[in-house]
Amino acid sequence: MTERFLKTNSPCFSAIDKITIAFCGWFVLYMLIGLSRATDVYLHLPAYLSILALVFLMAWAQQNLDPVTKPRMHSALSFVRSIYPVLLFGYFFTSSYAVNRVIFADWLDPLFHKIDHQLFGYYPSMVWGQRFSHWAVSELFHFAYFCYYLMIAGLPVYLYFKKKAAFKELIFNLTFVFYLCYWIYSFLPVVGGRFFPEAMEMTKHYRAGVFTHIMVFIYSNTVHLGGAFPSSHVGITVVLTIAALKFVRPLGYIFAVITFFLTLATVYCHYHWFIDAVAGVGIGILGYYLALFVHRKIQGETP
Repeated sequence: MTERFLKTNSPCFSAIDKITIAFCGWFVLYMLIGLSRATDVYLHLPAYLSILALVFLMAWAQQNLDPVTKPRMHSALSFVRSIYPVLLFGYFFTSSYAVNRVIFADWLDPLFHKIDHQLFGYYPSMVWGQRFSHWAVSELFHFAYFCYYLMIAGLPVYLYFKKKAAFKELIFNLTFVFYLCYWIYSFLPVVGGRFFPEAMEMTKHYRAGVFTHIMVFIYSNTVHLGGAFPSSHVGITVVLTIAALKFVRPLGYIFAVITFFLTLATVYCHYHWFIDAVAGVGIGILGYYLALFVHRKIQGETP
């Protein structure tokens, strides 16, 4: 009787559940602490509390679903629990603006573009895209940047069908690195290259070919500012590249080439400061191996 009660009332949290609970719980607390400077609290506080409640509900439901009598429901819930953070990445990114000026009231871009200027003697985010403006060059870099979306969808899907253990590792690592970036964004308000009004306009100017048009469309229809340092696009492509080299080596070589051009593209396309891209590489490498360490600790595993 006691064992049945404990099973019914004690949800079993996965490693992803635990870092999601930690991230959402921290965000709620941070928003409440910085209430006077946080924005749209009435929207995001209920949303984060609802996500927390959903995580608890899914864990409890699976703990009490019999995989023998209800195998399909159990499998479906297991799948949802393995990928649900992926469905929330976009919201977590856009909602970071609600708290990104709790500590610093003003954008910190003057500090970051000063670093770029000291390194180059000019602003790469302004100069590269204009100096090398041939339509083919523009297409190359915008295509590389667009590949981010193909990579983040394609590799997990492939691993899900071919290598389930690798799929689980990758999803946890992606989630961990995303949360790490969002945590940094929440107290470092940096717009990136679009901080300059001229650069903002250039990211909205239709020109060149199809991939340049696609990226202009995306950036013309997003009002989110902030979340530039480190570049999560670079960081996540680095994570995907490391995973591909580990689990699907031929694909990893292709990813490595794309990641090189994508890193440059974040600056060429006026989205980031050069230092954002460098930090993105660092956060991707560090985050990947830190995620492996954290996962072992959460699961109580030994190396």
